[in-house]
Amino acid sequence: MKRKVAQILEEAESIACFFHKNPDGDAVGSALAVKNFFGDKVKVYSYHGVPEIFRFLPKADEVIKYEDFSEVEPAQIFLVLDCGDERRIPGFDASRASTIVVVDHHETNDGFGDVSIVEPDRSSTCEIVYEILKETGRKISSSVAECLFAGIYTDTGGFRYSDTTATTFQVAKELVEAGADPWKITLNIYDSNPVRRIKLLSLCLGTLQLHLEGKVASLYVTLDMYEKTGALPEDTEDFVNYARGIKGVEVAVFMRELHEGGVKVSLRSKGKVNVARIARRLGGGGHANAAGCELDMGIEKALESILDILKEEI
Repeated sequence: MKRKVAQILEEAESIACFFHKNPDGDAVGSALAVKNFFGDKVKVYSYHGVPEIFRFLPKADEVIKYEDFSEVEPAQIFLVLDCGDERRIPGFDASRASTIVVVDHHETNDGFGDVSIVEPDRSSTCEIVYEILKETGRKISSSVAECLFAGIYTDTGGFRYSDTTATTFQVAKELVEAGADPWKITLNIYDSNPVRRIKLLSLCLGTLQLHLEGKVASLYVTLDMYEKTGALPEDTEDFVNYARGIKGVEVAVFMRELHEGGVKVSLRSKGKVNVARIARRLGGGGHANAAGCELDMGIEKALESILDILKEEI
């Protein structure tokens, strides 16, 4: 199947790449890798643009931010990366392409697309994309390697998460050999935080609560906190891990206000609880140890709903 997808992409005259809203490193990295590999026939579209910490990646400045899907040009191939549900691409209209190709690693992927590669046991979509690009027989450039390494590194939490395998390390090794610079990548992503993010984090940590005899920890960010610090929603990346990192905590819950009466929820598990199952019950999805959803309710009610479900799981 990877060879088939490689052939489809090689032969296509035009490719439009998409990934989920509020993109992370794996989403951005996989799309930019395709852009750098196949060149000008590829256009990358993002509803929320590219988060600041990933703008150092090659061709990140060429990602097209759209407000309405009508702004997206028709293409022969719509390539959807790191997205388990087309509803996570605002306004997505499959009729504007001849073929929809999906490459993903979310276990809750519902199988949309004309051609799909979904491998939930892989560390990242970037890991799968690397194998697809290799099927072309063409050399992986340093620019492509940098994008793929960034996606793998962030989605594995720096090779710390449970989905990090021997294959992941082998791919990372080959990407470094192809020109990816781990120091440059980690410096840009983890050691170049804007002051606004640190100020927001200080307010967020003040909301920390433990629940269910210390097995669940929760944090949240409000719209007021954004206003006080000048921070952006993208600045909350990885905040949930401060809650997961507490001794004895099995599940971490992070909520950020989207608007009054609406929240984005991130769930993280240390392995005993499948948070993808919980997220799916709430209309979302993800992985066993990392999942999320959006809820049309305030922070307090959202936390109450999540804890009610967690009581059944823990």
